[in-house]
Amino acid sequence: MKWWAGSFFWRTLAVLVIALVASQAASFWLFRQQVQQPRMGMAIGSFVSHLRTIHAALSTLPPGAEREFLERLAEKEGIRVFPARGEMPGRLAGDRPGMHMFRERIKALFGEDTEVFVRPGTPGEFWVRLRAADREFWVAFPRNRVDRDNTDALLYWMLAGVAIAIAATGLIAWRLNRPLARLARAAEALGKGGDPEPVPESGPSEVRAVAAAFNRMKESLKHDERERTTFLAGISHDLRTPLARLRLDAEMLEGRVDAATQKGMIADIEDMNAIIDQFIDFARSEATEAYSPVDLGAVARGCAERAARAGARVGCELAELPPLMLRPLAIQRLVDNLIQNAAKHGGGEILVRTARRGDEAVVSVLDRGPGIPAADIERLKEPFTRRDEARSGRSGAGLGLAIVARIAKAHGARFDLAPRDGGGLEASVAFPVAA
Repeated sequence: MKWWAGSFFWRTLAVLVIALVASQAASFWLFRQQVQQPRMGMAIGSFVSHLRTIHAALSTLPPGAEREFLERLAEKEGIRVFPARGEMPGRLAGDRPGMHMFRERIKALFGEDTEVFVRPGTPGEFWVRLRAADREFWVAFPRNRVDRDNTDALLYWMLAGVAIAIAATGLIAWRLNRPLARLARAAEALGKGGDPEPVPESGPSEVRAVAAAFNRMKESLKHDERERTTFLAGISHDLRTPLARLRLDAEMLEGRVDAATQKGMIADIEDMNAIIDQFIDFARSEATEAYSPVDLGAVARGCAERAARAGARVGCELAELPPLMLRPLAIQRLVDNLIQNAAKHGGGEILVRTARRGDEAVVSVLDRGPGIPAADIERLKEPFTRRDEARSGRSGAGLGLAIVARIAKAHGARFDLAPRDGGGLEASVAFPVAA
């Protein structure tokens, strides 16, 4: 039932088709009950009266007049009458609705043993055996005098109507669904941090209004994002100059204060610079960067080497992976943040690993720190959240994992935090290989 739950077009088409078929079936039933069967009853009643006249004529007319009457009857009505001489009656006629009504009428009139036959060699005629004036006659008459059931024609008419209605309904549903599908794709791309093209404002008036509102919302979000980035960039620019002076002053205090105090001051200044960098990374939009083929293993190796040059103990286990269509700088920021988070909160050597798991390419960073309780995993993916009591070390702005989560979401990837075998934390991002 995925098609029912997932596609507006098929749901709309199915509802309309079911309604049309039900309407046609109701019309068909009403036509048969209120129009066709009453008309059939009148026609059969008229023909039965005609048979009664023939029976009366056969019972009362002299031989000469009888012959003339029968010849005129065959010429004008197509009804033939023959003396019965013990011939085999043939097979019984089928019990269609009209024939059932005809049988009841002639049995009520001519006796219960009166039957309707189809004789060999005469498929277009029905035969009835009548007794008149101590004689028996075969009366042969065209089938359409009593068998006027137009059910087949009605069914063909109903099916043709349904087919035309389905085609028209499909066209209407497609015309309604197409702009909504575009709107859904654009909303999904925007939700993943992308920058989709404006949605064409076409279709019914209500759909045009929704598309226009979506375009206005998208432009408003872009405007807010530009203002936020400009604001944070301005703060960064204004803070870096006094921080640089403080760093210089702290280094020039050598000999005037003890070494531990000087080192602590420099570390605090570096922390402030790192926090500013995190703010800028968090404010930056990945949507402006184009996709290109990325070797995930090469990116992981480069990030690990940079971390090692900065003093971290980093090892690598890199598997062969196919190139993926990703945003290179965003992926580099993702791996850097995972390594920095492990270096800040973990203990021992950090392991950077890439692997292929089914239809996913996975990059993982593993440490030997105290780990994260399962209840806090999702919370720590949110911006400005920290759990220093669980993972000891220097504090930050609480944006590292939030940046990773946002970049993963923008690439349709899955970001997981899980306990590492033997203790510690495994932070992994799984990218769909189809991407």
